[in-house]
Amino acid sequence: MKDLLPIWKLKLTGLLNWSNEEKKRYSKSSFNPNYLLPQHAEQYLNKENPYLLELKNQYLQLKLPVNHHSAWGENIYDRGFELQWFRGDNVYLFQYRQFREEARNNTYLSYLDFKNKDSLGLLEKLKEDGFFGCWDFEFEGIGKLSRDLLDSINEINYLNKHIHFKSLPQLRILDIGAGYGRLAHRMCEAIDHIKCYDCIDAIAESTFICDYYLKYRKVDNKARSVPLTNYKSLQDHYDIAINIHSFSECTYESVRWWLDQINERRVDWLLIVPNDADRLVTNEGRGEKISYANYIKQLGYVLVDTTPVYEDNDIRKKNRHHRLFLLI
Repeated sequence: MKDLLPIWKLKLTGLLNWSNEEKKRYSKSSFNPNYLLPQHAEQYLNKENPYLLELKNQYLQLKLPVNHHSAWGENIYDRGFELQWFRGDNVYLFQYRQFREEARNNTYLSYLDFKNKDSLGLLEKLKEDGFFGCWDFEFEGIGKLSRDLLDSINEINYLNKHIHFKSLPQLRILDIGAGYGRLAHRMCEAIDHIKCYDCIDAIAESTFICDYYLKYRKVDNKARSVPLTNYKSLQDHYDIAINIHSFSECTYESVRWWLDQINERRVDWLLIVPNDADRLVTNEGRGEKISYANYIKQLGYVLVDTTPVYEDNDIRKKNRHHRLFLLI
């Protein structure tokens, strides 16, 4: 990677000249207004949608540990979230608040790191259109890049490297805490032989948006958003269960419940990306964290790989990102 550093230094020339107004804007929840919403999105994606109201009411009635939220306990609309712009910088995906005025620079550095690991050629196959408020940056000779796109490509390549998708002709995936369906969308476009990709989330808005988004992206023939009320309808077996930054925002009892669901469904592989580097800890609120590593061991799962999300040490330091892929 050392030989690439002069290239990115040239490309980044002049990119740090942000105005004070831009710096202020990129320190809080925001969305990219440069793209029009798709047809009917404004009408459907609103807080009074009957399906969303039904989901919220059903979730309130559930007596499950996963309904006791810590990080997600507040009203997400009070935290700058807007349904129509769910791919912006918000509670689902920090893009600017993590890097602020260095966001464009770090997007390019991410591209350099992930390009070296893109054995599936996804940087050519998958594209970014910026819809629903997604912040993207365009680079000469590369095209539009976003955190949604780059993170997904990196995660898919990592899984393929260790699990070899071709060896699983009918790939079954369970995504816990799937949010708006970011990875499901990209995975279904990238991998042809997915049998099913089930997304489930304990937040009603996530279930609602994910259902809409998978249909909008036309991947709902493979992927579905499963309401928490229907968790018993999940498959009895999955090849892979995925949890990206979600367990780190749940209580211990919630994580145990999800792990029990994984265990009951005889999941072969579990990918976790925690918020605390390699620490498998929960969020109990008020700064309290509890480790769930021993509970994973009790269920018979063994940690088989830990790899930094950013493998290049220089880029990892520059991006201030020290999180790991934990494959179990």
